[in-house]
Amino acid sequence: MLKYIVGRLAVAIPTFLAVLLITFTLTTLSPFDPVAMMMQQYEGTLDAMQQKEVVQRLRNQYGLDNSFVVQFTKYVERITHGDLGISINGQRNVLRAIVKTFPISLQLGLAGALLTTLVGVPLGALAALKQNSWIDYTIVGSTLVFRSLPVFVLAPLLLVLFVLILGIMKVPRGWDGLFNPKTILPILILMLGPLPIIVRQTRSAVLDVFSQDYVRTAKMKGLHIWLIIFRHILRNALIPVVTTLGFVAEGLIIGTIFLDSIFAIPGFGALVEASFRNFDYPLIMGVTMVTSLMIILTNLLVDLVYPLLDPRIKLE
Repeated sequence: MLKYIVGRLAVAIPTFLAVLLITFTLTTLSPFDPVAMMMQQYEGTLDAMQQKEVVQRLRNQYGLDNSFVVQFTKYVERITHGDLGISINGQRNVLRAIVKTFPISLQLGLAGALLTTLVGVPLGALAALKQNSWIDYTIVGSTLVFRSLPVFVLAPLLLVLFVLILGIMKVPRGWDGLFNPKTILPILILMLGPLPIIVRQTRSAVLDVFSQDYVRTAKMKGLHIWLIIFRHILRNALIPVVTTLGFVAEGLIIGTIFLDSIFAIPGFGALVEASFRNFDYPLIMGVTMVTSLMIILTNLLVDLVYPLLDPRIKLE
């Protein structure tokens, strides 16, 4: 397994560099000039000569007056030393900003993924067990409703329901830790979005395994149907579900962009939104790097879980 992990990580390095190169190229080719955006705050306070001097100093400070190859090479060199640069517009250390915000979104995303699994897998198994019945149609249909609603629509609707109509909570704003009641609604919203994906994937996988010979043998032995599902069916059915969960976990963390804005959570999503809104080169590169690393490591983790579900799968 160690050889497999090392091999996957070796392949991940050029993939990671390719992502950085593409992002760096797109930001360079963009018509937006971050230095010009910074100079808007000095309009009316500096004359033309002073503005030109400030612009030149800023371009030299951030290396924007160098060629593309030199800029990218120096950026990769800084990354190897743990230096992600300084935010152009916010004048913040990019690495410190990421270290401060990413754990918040990571906690919310993992909590949403865990809740999605705990709710979605049993519902999918129940839908498969009651195939083509009203229970099956209700489970699949109701979860699809939540899938059709984007976060920026679902969040206000749930706020109106829980705060104004039911009156069971105040408007949750800010971040006071994962186990604070403020996180209930954000985690619920993160769970409802990918829930139908897990439900449908589990339902399809369970129905596929139902036709296997060993399941029919277990039925003839008189085992209870739910015992058959949890002992014999889910272990094999969860392989495609785990694959789906890998993508779900990635999407949940990125999905906090809207939640951070709606609930005033100082998370990674707010940092991503700020980087693109202000067209901040160093921040854009930093959040892109973290996102790509997260996707690479999540896919590796999913691969490592496969042998635990099915010992016949070998990592080579």
